Amino acid sequence: MTRKEIAKDFFTKVVLSVFLAWPLFAMFKPVFTKDGVTDYFMVWIVCGIPFGIWRLRLWLIPRNYDIGGTVGIWALNIIIGGLIGGVIIVWRLLVAAWYTVLTVYRLVTYNSESNRIAREAVANYPISE
Repeated sequence: MTRKEIAKDFFTKVVLSVFLAWPLFAMFKPVFTKDGVTDYFMVWIVCGIPFGIWRLRLWLIPRNYDIGGTVGIWALNIIIGGLIGGVIIVWRLLVAAWYTVLTVYRLVTYNSESNRIAREAVANYPISE
């Protein structure tokens, strides 16, 4: 990998994920903090809604309900999307932590002898199509 590819991976996997999660947490902090106590289940749902609502493949469509039933079904759709998104945001933050360590390792070993030999071996044996 070149330094440009390492930087691109770092930006897309770490910086983008963290800067998507951090404003969500900061913006919705009044929603899930009450009397100085944080409700982590609400953090999970509220911060996960933007990540999971578009991944929700089965929408419950309210038909033949009154306004209360319709609002309840749409609320259920949003809660399920938040639960799915909570899993996704935790996964993306774990990947960001892993890529931080991996990027440091790649940059430290970038000019090492074993890395130079591996780059030469790859350059000498191009992939045939």
